[in-house]
Amino acid sequence: MISTNTFSRFYSDQTRDGTVAFYGWVRKETTPQTVLLNLGASPPAERGSIRVFKGEIARVVGADLDPEVMDNPELDEAHVINLDNTLPFEDNTFDAVLSDWVLEHVSAPDQFLREVHRVLKKGGVFLFRTPNSWYYVAIIAKLTPDWFYHLGSGFARGFPPEGHDPQPTYYRLNSRKTVYAEGSKAGFERIELRTWEPEPRYLLFHFLPFLAGVGYDRILDRYGMFKGVGAGIFGRMVK
Repeated sequence: MISTNTFSRFYSDQTRDGTVAFYGWVRKETTPQTVLLNLGASPPAERGSIRVFKGEIARVVGADLDPEVMDNPELDEAHVINLDNTLPFEDNTFDAVLSDWVLEHVSAPDQFLREVHRVLKKGGVFLFRTPNSWYYVAIIAKLTPDWFYHLGSGFARGFPPEGHDPQPTYYRLNSRKTVYAEGSKAGFERIELRTWEPEPRYLLFHFLPFLAGVGYDRILDRYGMFKGVGAGIFGRMVK
């Protein structure tokens, strides 16, 4: 792993931090009265306080396919999603739905977005962050056998060997074109997408790949024509 000092030489502040940017955007859509569904809320090994809404808004409900969601202390209420992938909530329940690094794991985009649309109140928002399918990390992941991906992805991200296996990835809802098409089909009235190029944290395991990632980052900064292949997509859909 490269050192903190080496990382700071290239990224000395939080201006490129995708988590800071995304959650700053999310907070503009919430108020103390917001009832939020965190869709894909299985507890990660490590989280910063910037991702936590419990105590800040009216209620935080979590749902995930993984039963470990029941152990997430950041939630006021937790649910395991049914095997048929329907959400265990009534229509028009939530002011906002949040999915952070979830869309890449969605195998049936049409059903997923219909369910999100169903549980949102009129005027409610679906906010998400997901990898861009045109980004090199996503391209490599799509070309990598599952067994090798499971072996290497935790190492690349600096997760401990005993950590949770990564969920299967499909990248069926990870391009701007697909998100617009599927979101419109699900019934969302307004769709806003932004691309973001954060620090290449996937490459912190070795200096040379990290340096290559920094170079790629600088090219995207310099030439606007490449902005569409930024690492992340931030999305906002309004019911």
